[in-house]
Amino acid sequence: MNKNALVQAIIWPQTSAEVELFASMAKHNNIPILSLSATMPTSSSSQGCFFLHTAANSNSQLATPIAAILEAFAWHSAILLHEDSPYGISILSALVHAFQGSRGLTDSVAVPADATDSRLDVALLAIKAMPARVYIVHMLPALAVRLFHRAMVLGMMSEGYVWISTTDIGEAAYNLGGIDNMQGVVSLRPHVQETDQVKSFSRRMNVRLSQDSTATDDPSAPMSLIWLYDTAWAAAAAAEVSFRSAERTTFLDALVAANFDGLAGRFRLVDGQRQVLAYEIVNAFSKGERTVGFWTPGSGITTSLDLKSARKELKQIVWPGETAAVPIGWSMSPNGRLLRVAVPVKRGFSQFVEISSNPSSATERVTGYCIDVFHAVMTKLKYPVVYSYVPVNDSSDSESYERLVELVPDKRRSWRATYQSSWSSCGCLLC
Repeated sequence: MNKNALVQAIIWPQTSAEVELFASMAKHNNIPILSLSATMPTSSSSQGCFFLHTAANSNSQLATPIAAILEAFAWHSAILLHEDSPYGISILSALVHAFQGSRGLTDSVAVPADATDSRLDVALLAIKAMPARVYIVHMLPALAVRLFHRAMVLGMMSEGYVWISTTDIGEAAYNLGGIDNMQGVVSLRPHVQETDQVKSFSRRMNVRLSQDSTATDDPSAPMSLIWLYDTAWAAAAAAEVSFRSAERTTFLDALVAANFDGLAGRFRLVDGQRQVLAYEIVNAFSKGERTVGFWTPGSGITTSLDLKSARKELKQIVWPGETAAVPIGWSMSPNGRLLRVAVPVKRGFSQFVEISSNPSSATERVTGYCIDVFHAVMTKLKYPVVYSYVPVNDSSDSESYERLVELVPDKRRSWRATYQSSWSSCGCLLC
């Protein structure tokens, strides 16, 4: 870089490769980088006060509202589909942290940025074979649109599936012609209040775009241009402060201290990142998309930002398959095996385990306290498990129990259910 050039800041990096290049350049030349990308530099040596996020950081800030959506619908698990790049991987740790507790990521699948349709099919079929049916997609728009198209082809945009896309995908899908493949998808984006300033900016931007033959039918300005406008305004304001300051305030100090009302809301940097005060939760459907709720750090999920009238829930969502019924979030895995539970046939204490014939199905019926406990435990699992009870003729001596346990490694039984015929030590033992 020419050190004689009067360059005080660079506004540009968006892709992961650009972030790495410009972050190193910023550190070497002491020039602030105002990045519109959600990617952080991977090298710790290139990070620092010279690298600033002036758009929404969809990695660290977006994980909590995604976890809130899972909690709102009592989904216990999800699978992350992310681009195999620093941008895609960087959200993983944030999601793991946000999902601590009863919810969690059961798996994550990396998709190459240059993946072919066949490679996308491999990734989609891999997650289709898993029980979880809640998918989080975090990748750049061009790849995401292709992924949703392949999901449609494979029948994975139908009833029972849940797709949650990150803030970068929804808007770009319109421009890339992929909205038809995103019916039922729930997406999050930073909320921008439609003020007079935003409307005026959108009109002026559409006039400019129409001159370049790139205008769209959407009267609102793209979100990326709104973030860019605020970033440029912050840079100009910081330059004026540093030039006029009698205390010789540096451009970087003025930029970090910037605090003003921008088009996208309050512009304020915390630890070098612009803070998002509210996320808008939108639902894609046949005619576009509609807002179904909001998320804020203080109130969580609400139907509106007017807390006096808002309800702590989301409005009606049309899910994939054009259904209003909330998906349960999981399905039986086609690769799953039947869990066979061995039940020793005992005499006495039928309150604990009783085996009787079932004339209607010509099978044996297994009931009792131990069976109720076992069933209650199985219903608490994060995934559905198909199991059946297999009565086993047994005697009361301890050696017969040993022989029953040996059936497990022989794959003749999966588990053993038994009980002790003593009122002081009654219960259900699964081994």
